[in-house]
Amino acid sequence: MPNFRDYNKSVTSELDAVKDRIRNLVRHWSTDGEWKEAALRSVLRRHLPSSATVGRGFIVGPDQSSTQIDLLVLRPDKPTLFRDGELAIVTPDVPGAIAEVKTSISGPAAWHETALKLAEHGRCCAQVSNNAPWLGIFSYEGCVSQADQILEAVCRVQMDTGIAINCVTCGYDLFVRYWPHGEYEPGDNPSMDQNTEFWRAYDLKRLSPSYFISNLVHAICNVDRNKTDFAWCAHQGGKRPYMLGEKRLVDC
Repeated sequence: MPNFRDYNKSVTSELDAVKDRIRNLVRHWSTDGEWKEAALRSVLRRHLPSSATVGRGFIVGPDQSSTQIDLLVLRPDKPTLFRDGELAIVTPDVPGAIAEVKTSISGPAAWHETALKLAEHGRCCAQVSNNAPWLGIFSYEGCVSQADQILEAVCRVQMDTGIAINCVTCGYDLFVRYWPHGEYEPGDNPSMDQNTEFWRAYDLKRLSPSYFISNLVHAICNVDRNKTDFAWCAHQGGKRPYMLGEKRLVDC
């Protein structure tokens, strides 16, 4: 029988290996996080279809351009204003996924600032092009004690911007996921939980990066999760037994 839990844990190990390999070869990156961003983009390319462009760059709206975005996955049927290697400059209808990639994020203010910056990119796409890209924050370092800070930050940011951040990885273990209207997991009460929006934090023991990647892949590829989650999600009965906390939008 395939061992999908160990397979998904190996994705975390793979990300570590690629990150260290890049760092060992090139010691003088302009920022500490740049080579970690490159590692995540490299691993994502191994899982996304060849038609998906994975890079970094900028979103240009009618009045202004964004700051540089660490991770951009572009929709394959859309044009780019400029592309050279990993760098892309695109209009707001093009991103399929946007992520902030950090070495670490410490404290409630820093989490709120990171989440707000990401949500502003999402709001630009929504307002200009009616595009709703998948949004994520990936922090290489962190621990499960930061769960409440992250839940508070993403909830407040949606209240302020109307934009929801889909997933957050914090270190190896802490994973936060947004559950929109109509979505719930095993163990929930569907009559109650499918009618509200909420975020949940989970302690997933070296599986958080894998869950982040699988959720991004599902969003880009639009796969039938009922038929494929046996491979992409290590906890086949759902993550609810590993939940650390929950934040509902109505309680923000």
